[in-house]
Amino acid sequence: MPRMKLFVVAGNYQEFQDFVIRKRMKGFSYDFVYVSSPEMLQGMTAINGFYIGTYREREDWPRMRDEISIIKMKSEISNNA
Repeated sequence: MPRMKLFVVAGNYQEFQDFVIRKRMKGFSYDFVYVSSPEMLQGMTAINGFYIGTYREREDWPRMRDEISIIKMKSEISNNA
């Protein structure tokens, strides 16, 4: 059975790596995916994950926030259908 993917929006890749190490030490065995750009979120219809560190300081944060909002709206629509 495939493991659940959890998407991580972090300020940078080092914050992501530190987060994953901490979670693995606590026994989490999810597939953590670093969200490196808003483009990688395009077309998704559902997402689960975390916001960590200095993510709000990213230059692409406003676009990423917009993509996540679109995904959440799509998810709500499909859940209510």
